[in-house]
This record gives sequence, structure tokens and C-alpha cells, in this order.
Amino acid sequence: MGAESLRNRLEEARKTLYERLDRGEDPTPFYNEAVWPLLLALWREDPPVRPRFQPYEVSIHTVGTSPEATILAILGTGAGRVYLLHTEESQRYLERIQRETGREAYPIRVDKSDVTLIYKTVAELLGRHRGARVALDLTSGTKAMTSGLAAAAFFLQRIHPEVQVVYVDNEGYDPRLRRPIPGTEYLVRLPNPHEVLGDVDEHLARSFYREGEFKKASAYFYETAKKTGQEGFRLYGHLAKVYHSWKDLDFPKAKKDLETLLRDLDRDAHLNHPLNARRKDLEAQQKGLSAILALLEKKDLSDKEGVAWLAATLLAGYEGAKGHLPLAALYAYRALELLLQHLAAGMGLDLEAPRPTPEEEEALKATLKALLPTEGEIRIPERFGLLHLLAYLKAKDHPAFRHLDPKRLQGLQGALRARNKALLIHGLEGPKEGDVDQVARLARELLKGLGVEAKAEPIPL
Repeated sequence: MGAESLRNRLEEARKTLYERLDRGEDPTPFYNEAVWPLLLALWREDPPVRPRFQPYEVSIHTVGTSPEATILAILGTGAGRVYLLHTEESQRYLERIQRETGREAYPIRVDKSDVTLIYKTVAELLGRHRGARVALDLTSGTKAMTSGLAAAAFFLQRIHPEVQVVYVDNEGYDPRLRRPIPGTEYLVRLPNPHEVLGDVDEHLARSFYREGEFKKASAYFYETAKKTGQEGFRLYGHLAKVYHSWKDLDFPKAKKDLETLLRDLDRDAHLNHPLNARRKDLEAQQKGLSAILALLEKKDLSDKEGVAWLAATLLAGYEGAKGHLPLAALYAYRALELLLQHLAAGMGLDLEAPRPTPEEEEALKATLKALLPTEGEIRIPERFGLLHLLAYLKAKDHPAFRHLDPKRLQGLQGALRARNKALLIHGLEGPKEGDVDQVARLARELLKGLGVEAKAEPIPL
């Protein structure tokens, strides 16, 4: 019997059902004997699915005390593997569900009020069928059961994008029948409210931004703008792009992206955007990036503005890499070296080929001897490393080192010499957290002493 013939017969049976209902008869016997078999046959032949029928590989259903809804959902999903989450009360319907759908199902008993257990069960099943098209049916079951299933479904779609949530809906419900008007039922896919509203994307974007994962943050901000239609999120995406490039030390791209963001913030539509409240900070960072680019182009280490912003960038990198000590060490040591080079250049030292005067050389050797009391003969290298730069500035009585505690200098010399022994430089030793902290602390003090307000940290959102 074809689908059209079944629809016509169902229409006739429905008329008879309502005639009996109007006469005050109990509609249940006729529904069970004449209407339901036709409805079941129609769903077996041509299940009404919106927008169209697409069989799933797996379906997961919560079973309540109205098995008809679950039966229709199983037929509508067309899944080859069916899981039934049932309670002690609804267990008695399992045999009927399998018989009328013609499918063997895998029953899983759950507590009707234990939302957490249902969530964990669904998560486990999705993990078992990773990559398969899975339908999660919310039609039947207790409120706690369907809530647990919905929570798992809509959240875990982030991990299992092939999962879809379905529901047997209807075009009309008759309170006298206490069921949908026969023939108006259809299976529909429910959109994820998190996807539609973009709130999860926004949450993830802000979380990644706070964690310094700017590339991911940018992608999620753009996705939020797309889903919500709110262009303001796109500007946050632009900002995250700026910091991604800055973190990668791609200063030309960071500057270009920041200039684009500032132009967008000038548009009438964005004048009240929250980022405009931080415009002065953004403009300062734009100038800072320009200063870095000028320093890199001219290679003039006496350029205080450029050195300050580049050192601030390296120290921001140190802060962001604290969970990865070898990387944090690279940032900290280079920041200190840059600042020492700047101070030495300001005192006239040729950093490429330092040639101290005899008096300077004697003072430098005396300072090094004080720092390295157990060292034998003190020799001055052709190029100065960290320790020699520090000793040179101390010997020249530079204000930044004039009042530095001798004990601290003793501790620093070990930390500075450790750099050349580091595995990621040209040694075989791992960095020590205490050494790196000492180096970063001195770098911060020297940066502050330059008197340049260089803030390379991302603007908080």
C-alpha cells in the first residue's frame, strides 16, 4: 500500500474517530485498533520529516510512558542502531517499541531524576560512535531525562558536530484525545540555541582571548558576529588578530590590523562600541608598533622609544609563556639583553665592536672580578654578552646600577651566565625558574627606568 493511499485511509479513520468522540464515546479503543496502525504504516512507508528524510546511523531516545512518540521518532530517524534510555517504569514498553519499529534496540536503564547520569551516558555513547551521524530524540521521557539529553546534545555538538537533536512535533494537539491530532505529527531537527544565539561562541572567544589564544579567539568572535548579526563582535575579532600578529612578532601586520580596527571604530555605527572607551590605549599601542618598526628598520639601539616598546613586547611574551619555562626564559633574557644594550649604547659603547679605553677596561675587569671572585684571569671578549654588559654599566656607574645590592648582583651573575649553558641556546642545561625570574625582574626595573609608558599587554575585554 502506497503512502498516498495510507494518508487517505488515515483521513477517513480520523473522521470516524472524531464522530465517535462527538458522541461522547471513549476514543482510545478505536484509536488503538484503527488509527494507530495506519499512522504506524505511514511512518514506515514515508516518514514525514522536515526538511527532508535523511537516515541516521545511530539514534538515542529517552523513553517515557507514551511509547508512540518514541516509535515515530525511531522510524523518522531511520537509524540502524537504536539506544533506548528507559526507567524502571517505562521498561515495559521496550518490547512493543522494538516490535512496532522492526528494529532491535539496546536498552540502557537510567534513573528518571538523575540528569548527570543521563548526560554521562549520552557522552559515552557519542564517544563510542565518534564520527557517525547520530540523532538525539527529546520527544519522550521525564523532564529530567529530556533535560539531561538536551544538555548533553547541545553542548557536545561542539565536540561531535555530526550530532543532531530531533523531536516529534505536530501541527495540532487535541486535549480531548490527550494526544496530537492523528496525521499531523512530523519529525523535525531542533537548532542548537547556543549556535543560533552565538552565546557559546562568545564565551569561547573571550576565554581564548584571556588565555592568549588570539587566533582561536578571533575565529570565534567572527563566528559570533555571523550568527548574531552584531557587527560589534567583528571588531573584537579584529583586535584578537592584532594581538595574534603581535604575539608572533609580526609587527607590520599587527600595525596594519590595528589601523584597520581604529578606522572601523571611527564609523558612526561603532562610535558607542566598548573598545572606543579604550581608544587612547589602542592609539598608544599603534604608536608603539610604529616605534618598534622604526627601531627594526634603523637598527639604532639608542632609540629609547623603540627599545622600550620592544622590551615591553618581550616581557609580555615572558608573562604569557610562564607555563613553558624554556620559552619564558628566551623572552626574559632577550628583553634584559636589549635593555642593557640600549643603556650601553647610550654611554657610547660600540655594541658591534666594543673598544673600552684602558681605564674603562681596568674598571670593567675589577667589576667582573668582584662578581666572579673564584674566576681566574679575567678576559674581555670581542663582543659583550649579558654579564659583560651589566659589568660595563656598573663600572661606568650608570644610575640604573648605582644602588643595586651587591648580593643581588652576585645572584644575577649566575643567572646571566646560565643563559649560555641553556639547552635552547648552545648548552645542555635546562633553565631554572629562579634564574629566569631574576632576569625578568631586572628587565622590568630597567624598562620602568626608561620613563616610557609602553604597555604591550592585550587590552582586557
